[in-house]
Amino acid sequence: MSEKDGKTEKPTPKKLKDARKRGEIAKSQEFNSAFTYIMFMMFAIALSTHALQYGYVYLKSEFAVVYDVGGLENNLNDIGMKAILYIFILAGPFLVIAFIGALIANIIQTGLLFSTEALKFKMSRLNPVSGLKNMFSKKALFTLIKNILKMILIGYVCYISFEKSGYYIINSSAVGTEKLYFLILELVKDISTNLAILLFLLGMVDFIYQKYDYKKNLNMTKQEIKDEYKESEGDPYIKSLRRQKYKQFSKQMLKDVESATVIITNPTHLAIAVRYDKKRDQVPVVVAKGADYVAEKIREAASKNNIPIMENKPVARAMYRSVEIGQPIPLDFYEAIAEMIALIYQIDESNKRKI
Repeated sequence: MSEKDGKTEKPTPKKLKDARKRGEIAKSQEFNSAFTYIMFMMFAIALSTHALQYGYVYLKSEFAVVYDVGGLENNLNDIGMKAILYIFILAGPFLVIAFIGALIANIIQTGLLFSTEALKFKMSRLNPVSGLKNMFSKKALFTLIKNILKMILIGYVCYISFEKSGYYIINSSAVGTEKLYFLILELVKDISTNLAILLFLLGMVDFIYQKYDYKKNLNMTKQEIKDEYKESEGDPYIKSLRRQKYKQFSKQMLKDVESATVIITNPTHLAIAVRYDKKRDQVPVVVAKGADYVAEKIREAASKNNIPIMENKPVARAMYRSVEIGQPIPLDFYEAIAEMIALIYQIDESNKRKI
């Protein structure tokens, strides 16, 4: 189906991530059932002796009351409450284990995932046409065949297990009550163990298939991959235009460095080129600025054009953050910049005198 509709490409990490956010994940209910059943049976076998002993003591004490008619009439409510309590005491731990087993099975398959997307109301879910399509889809047919096969295999496993000790159980009068009890217990353990192995194997096969089917359904067309790339990374054409404009801007900025009066540095990470031309500028103006690689290029351009480079970390950092290229410097920086420019003029004057 995926190949026919052009979806021949594997899903991208973004598509898998988006699907997970929506709660769409590969999950096998067969694996969940098998894992929960195995934990349940392990716990049941481990506690079977204690549970039977507890049950035996309870039944023995309560039947003693039943045989006493007067005791039964007077303690009927008490016996009923004790019976309910007994059921909860026996069933409670097993229910907790079943819940924990289901939780662990889900975490093994999907990790820690909670999505409210599946809880949202959608009108499409009420569409009877969609419901009929799902009922007669390939997935529904696969699930039906899988369940029929599962029931056949479970029936076969139970039959094989019962065949071993069934004869003795049916003819219980020949083996005695005590041995019958152990035969039944062994039969239950045998069936439970075989079912656990069968369900685990079915669960693993179904889990592998669900993973395969999940990724197959998320397959993408080549156009979808291109569209996704444009959305996440931007249109390649627009990106190339941006790079071109940035190169032009960088070239122009480095050219403007030639007109700078002073370069203020951090000293290595930042560089700000400030121009003050009495003929054209009322106040000093930032003509270029940059960090790291751009700062290095500004310093190189300044060195080529014999423009003074002065280190002033606080001023460089503050101006880099607050003053854009082409803007006059704010009032806060007047004093610091004036001192630098005055120092440059003094050096120039002294050099002229020496000449």
